[in-house]
Amino acid sequence: MTVRSLAAALLLLCLIGPPVWGRVYSPRIVTPQRADAYSARTFAAHPAWKDLPDDAKARAIFDYLTDVETGLYPFGSGVIEGDKTYEFGLVRDPVKMINVYGYGFCDAFGPVMAGVWEQGGCGPARTVDLPGLKHVACEVLAKDHWRYLDLDLRGAFSGPLGLTSLDEARRDPMLWKQEPGPRFFPMDDLVKLQAQFAESKVEHRYSVAPGGHTLDFVLRRGETWTRWWQPQGGRWLVSGDDAKDAARKELLEREPRGPKSKHPDFSKLTYGNGRFVYHPNLKKSPADFEDGVFDSHNVQVSDEGLTLTKPGEGWAIFEVRSPYVLVPLVGKLEDPKDDKEASVVEVDAADVTLAWSPDFGDSWITLDTKQWPATIDLTPQVAGTYGYLLKLAFKGKPGASLVRSLKITSWVQLAPAALPAIKAGDNSFSLKTGDHYGLPTRVLSIQPNSTDENAFLHYLLRPPKNYDPTSRSARAQGALVARLPSLPRTRIAWFSAGASFAMGVGPDARPPLNSISYAVNAPRDYRPLFVDGPAGVNPISRPTPSSHWHYNVDREQRLDPPASAVYVRYEGNPALNAYRLFAHCLDEAPRPPTPLIVKHQWMEAGALKEQAQTLAPGVDQYQVTAGADPVNVAIELSVPSE
Repeated sequence: MTVRSLAAALLLLCLIGPPVWGRVYSPRIVTPQRADAYSARTFAAHPAWKDLPDDAKARAIFDYLTDVETGLYPFGSGVIEGDKTYEFGLVRDPVKMINVYGYGFCDAFGPVMAGVWEQGGCGPARTVDLPGLKHVACEVLAKDHWRYLDLDLRGAFSGPLGLTSLDEARRDPMLWKQEPGPRFFPMDDLVKLQAQFAESKVEHRYSVAPGGHTLDFVLRRGETWTRWWQPQGGRWLVSGDDAKDAARKELLEREPRGPKSKHPDFSKLTYGNGRFVYHPNLKKSPADFEDGVFDSHNVQVSDEGLTLTKPGEGWAIFEVRSPYVLVPLVGKLEDPKDDKEASVVEVDAADVTLAWSPDFGDSWITLDTKQWPATIDLTPQVAGTYGYLLKLAFKGKPGASLVRSLKITSWVQLAPAALPAIKAGDNSFSLKTGDHYGLPTRVLSIQPNSTDENAFLHYLLRPPKNYDPTSRSARAQGALVARLPSLPRTRIAWFSAGASFAMGVGPDARPPLNSISYAVNAPRDYRPLFVDGPAGVNPISRPTPSSHWHYNVDREQRLDPPASAVYVRYEGNPALNAYRLFAHCLDEAPRPPTPLIVKHQWMEAGALKEQAQTLAPGVDQYQVTAGADPVNVAIELSVPSE
């Protein structure tokens, strides 16, 4: 912390007295060396490349994403979430890839690089398929010229005028006349690779990467959020085929257990973990409860704990929400039954029932509690998801139906390359909060698995004319309308609507007529958000026909004034295969800015070092000084309990 900022903090504390703690919206610590990857927009706004010419910007982003400390690394396969259909379950969202996983293979990395460029507003991009090599890469359009960027093989071609296209590399042997290096195909035989590039058929896909994922979460009173650069005992999301592939299984079982680069020289890191511990004080003062509760009815905080306000029934709902995937301590790769600790609920109560919800309270599943205190491991229910709701239901008389204490511990997987690392010497850090508009929003996400008929239809006000959950490429045809509500006691400030659409392929294919439109507060007077075609609204820049039957569209819209609900109308023509919605909500009763405690841990010469500071409102910068060769261990953010 600078002398000026320290003086400002002390003056502020003198004026307002002791810290008044409260919830903090999407806090993240950033450094000049790490891009703020809250969203593709904030990533593209990184000072290291924000103002560079397009060609230099493309090179800078490529260098960052292939760096041994900040980049992605090849694991040999991708990660599947939710929908087990490869095309829709494979993780290709750039924000999710950079922050949550950090590893994959070419068919994920090509779309991710294209998505970073396009979703960040840098310009058009496309995924490049080389069937002769069974390989996928990317080209971005910079200054009306395509530039080939290959995150998986670590290759980019440079000519006299800067980065060049794949087509130029296939025609010009001089572009291959350089020594292999960290960013010029370090693992390949260049003579053989050049021939393969020249001989292979080339296909282009457009808008392959989905979007919409952001690093939204709320840190509440009584909550601590710790992230480690190293694996914490073997906690990661196991994909279905990991145990079936001998080479991949051997790589996973090698210490440290879990994902790691199949080329060790490509990354200094493996994967990391995070842990949310939410332990509010539910006795005497209502401050923690009011700050952290998701929704409630007829309950109050008493000297003994949380109880009914008046006789009858009441409930309190608490949210577990993470922008990182919830993961267990993995047992046997072949059998998830012995996985544990993804999210553990500890409750001391009397005459109370517990339930959890995967869909923001639309349905509740009762949890069996035979005795108190109770410890419930929700790993089978929530591992591989990004959160859930927990409901405490009261019945009877005040003081008899009672919750004395609540503690929720949830483990997540993360990509340590995105964490704010300490280097030798003086390190400058900044605290950022809120979304990419600077608003203190919370997010509600709807991303149903389209192969599950109940889940797909659950959020629809109007179902499609034709729907076949078993279809691979034409699940829903015609119009469908989804309702995107606001969170309790909030209004939607902006939202993102996305879909996986189908299109025809081949020279005789008709251009697609897919579209997305929206209405505010009531399902009428729809406004276009995306319309296919060259004269459409927010169209995709691509030739027609395409070489692939599938593409993604994600568009966001800010609302003025904020809305209680948004209705999104999709037109699947020829078809829609998946949809996703994200509502970014503002509290109806605005909360004042609050302090936050930040603690860094690192190793120096075998000794653990630690520095903690309280960042008061308006004080968002500080410094950490480290000795030679520091090894980053953890960073912790917390809001103290009452």
